[in-house]
This record gives sequence, C-alpha cells and structure tokens, in this order.
Amino acid sequence: MPNLKVICLAVAVALVPAAARADGLSLAAGGLLTTSPTQAGGAALITTAASIPATPVAVQATVMVPLVTGGGYALTGEIRGLTGGGFGGAYVGAGIGVGRLAADRVAGPVVTVFAGKGIAPLLSLEARAYLATREGGVAGGFLGLRLTL
Repeated sequence: MPNLKVICLAVAVALVPAAARADGLSLAAGGLLTTSPTQAGGAALITTAASIPATPVAVQATVMVPLVTGGGYALTGEIRGLTGGGFGGAYVGAGIGVGRLAADRVAGPVVTVFAGKGIAPLLSLEARAYLATREGGVAGGFLGLRLTL
C-alpha cells in the first residue's frame, strides 16, 4: 500500500498552483502543543483557498506539519466564514481530513476548528485546535502568524 504521507504531500503540491490562480495561498508558522505524549514545539501550515461566489464563505485545503518529536501531518478540507473587520477581518472555520498526529504513527481521521484575525495587511493571527478521532489519537493546539500571498 502506498505511503499515506507521500500521497498527502503530492495532493498538497498539486493544489498549490490551482490555489495561486484562485483566491490565494497562505503560509503559517507558530507553536504547537499536543497530548499523548505531551509535546511542545512548532508547526508549519500551507493553505489554499477559493471563494464561493456571492457568499462570505471560502473552501480551502490545509496541510499542517508538526515540528515536534515524532513529526506527523494533518491534511484537511475546510470551510472558512468571513466576518469582516479591519485588515482583512476576522474569520472562523472547521474542517475534516486525515492525519497522523499520534505517537504510534498510525493515520486516521482528523477534525479541526480555527479562528483568526487580521493584524496587518496580508498578516493574521490564527488559533487552531486539532483532534485525531481514532482511538489513541491526540489533541493539539496551534497559535501562529499567517501570511497570505
């Protein structure tokens, strides 16, 4: 069976050019705290987005790579609602996907919820929560800065 991490990376790479032509690509970096085992470190996120015409909603795909012992990944499809405000406004969203966040290195379903607020042109502060839903999965929290290209 093909390696799931390689498949997720290939999908993310394929989405990047499409997103750049659509509504955008953004990169985020920040701190990550996970459970089972408890670890603190960093994480990097790459997100593609496309607006749904005539609605304040966007669909996006996000790849999250923890920079902690044991590594892992989460690949999620997400819906983001736009609420307005200054510097690009505040936003909230949720998504589902697949990931390997547990210490046992077994992939499974992942859910995420997130919120962010623009703090400067093209820059926002974002908070995310991840939950690996299979037995033995982990929960994680991310807080970081997102740059929209």
